[in-house]
Amino acid sequence: MLQPLSDTLSCDSALLHQYRSDDAYNYARELQAPELGWWDWLMSKIGEFLSEIFNIQGKGDFRIVIYIILALAIVALIAFILYRYQFKLFGRAGKIANEDDEEDNIYGVDFDAVYAKAMAQKDYYKAVRIVYLRTLRWLSDGNKISWQLYKTPTQYTREFLSAEFQRMTTVFMRVRYGNYEASEELVRLMTDLESQIKKGGVE
Repeated sequence: MLQPLSDTLSCDSALLHQYRSDDAYNYARELQAPELGWWDWLMSKIGEFLSEIFNIQGKGDFRIVIYIILALAIVALIAFILYRYQFKLFGRAGKIANEDDEEDNIYGVDFDAVYAKAMAQKDYYKAVRIVYLRTLRWLSDGNKISWQLYKTPTQYTREFLSAEFQRMTTVFMRVRYGNYEASEELVRLMTDLESQIKKGGVE
């Protein structure tokens, strides 16, 4: 009588599990798309968007376009920050502006009245500042300088070549930037230089 055939194949389940866990035998990974980081994902999405708009085919091309756009955006942001929060030219260093401070604009200001008030209050810093602003106004009205709010005092000395104006600017900058103590004598010097400039003082 014939004996029933027995299954001669056996499976070592532990060994099979070991092979399945070993990445060296994971041949399916070649068919799987690699996981993208957030930057690569963002770049790919932007690339797809630009490809549709500008008909860009190569990946390198859209990356160059993206870098150019980002660079322009950074430049625009820096320009906006500089324009919005530009360094105050005529404000006192470390001094918080208040409603009594005049605007840096040289137009629409009654310089003589403000100067008289500053001298009466012995506010020599403000008096020095007003004399300088008043001189800039006179130079601007005479087309001797091209006044702009963002310009520095040194720029004006290059536009109007005068030893008196150069000295006045130096005094102003020492008071403004160097925290040099303003005094009545210093104000008197500023007004003397202002008079010489208006009289057409030469170097």
